[in-house]
Amino acid sequence: MNKKAIMLVLIVALGGAIFAQTQVNSVSPKDASSMGMGGTFKVFSTGYDTFFGNPAGFGSKKGELTIADINTWVYVKPTQENIQAAQDIISGDDSGMMSTIERLVIENGFGAGASIGLGWAGKGFGLGLTMVTDEIATGTSLLGAKLVSQTQANVTVGLAFPFRLGPVDFSVGADARAFYKLNSDPASGWPFNTIITDIVVNNKDPMETIETLDVLGGYGFALDAGATIGLGPFMVGAMMRDLGLEMNMEKAKVGDVLNSGEIPMDGTIVYQLKPIITAGLGFKLDLGLIAPSAYVEADDPIALISEGFDSIWGNLHAGAELRLLRFLALRAGLNQGYLSLGVGMNILFLKVDAALFTEEIGVNPGDFGRTGVAIQAAVRF
Repeated sequence: MNKKAIMLVLIVALGGAIFAQTQVNSVSPKDASSMGMGGTFKVFSTGYDTFFGNPAGFGSKKGELTIADINTWVYVKPTQENIQAAQDIISGDDSGMMSTIERLVIENGFGAGASIGLGWAGKGFGLGLTMVTDEIATGTSLLGAKLVSQTQANVTVGLAFPFRLGPVDFSVGADARAFYKLNSDPASGWPFNTIITDIVVNNKDPMETIETLDVLGGYGFALDAGATIGLGPFMVGAMMRDLGLEMNMEKAKVGDVLNSGEIPMDGTIVYQLKPIITAGLGFKLDLGLIAPSAYVEADDPIALISEGFDSIWGNLHAGAELRLLRFLALRAGLNQGYLSLGVGMNILFLKVDAALFTEEIGVNPGDFGRTGVAIQAAVRF
């Protein structure tokens, strides 16, 4: 396929995104296994991870049933100062709580998230139910800080077609997702200073403050597609996620939603998911008791054509994993230039992972890194 044909396909695929009124990001978990490797293992995902990665992973020879995958993360630097502040608050000394929260917001951003899900992935088929929520407060001062809340539930059905030509393994996959999003206004967020002051200083019932906030809710449909090519231990692949139609979102008060039990569904505010393209290279070798692997992935690789390598550092993810005795995994990586570390254990059907990561949230690489800690546990067969 020549260059003009490739560009035509990309224009058609992304045409809807160009003319969308307002784009919003899909909500993905900060899963400990991926974040420990610098945010990689999306293009070459397998098993449950494929529901947030490359649908070509549904073509893996081994099928995996996930009964429950529970993942949680906290946006905070695990420094001695922060650990001591947490201990003081737990012990009942909350005299410096407001100043501590302000410092956390300004220096790193302050918040948390969680995800839960189940499903089957592998042998050419994927079916999963997942839900992700993420809340983060940021700002240059507590007075002007904004809290951005995002929650998204997904039902995913996918197919993949693995085949082999000589020594080369191919897998092509796609999935369709029905999703529901409920979040604060993407442009303005919620006034974090008002929320935390009412709760901490004024001793108000948290629900009394939260129920007055506005949320946007609506449902939509999206497609994901991707492919991988393998030759021995070497792999190359690419994926495109969140190709969706326009979706209508409705504004409502949190209190009204909680009291009525009805979530906003039919709105007039038009949004669309922001498509994401990722390409990568991988290496994986299984030596029995030791299994090393390494991955390099780049978001928005098309930018390399127009902007050259000036833009690549902010979109680059690199990571490595060393599996020992088939139950212990040691991980490390670079996420947009920031170091990440992780560890994991597989004991029978139980999988436990932890990671320390930093991600770029500034405009340019090195502007502002946000650090977090993720812990994940799953029951998989």
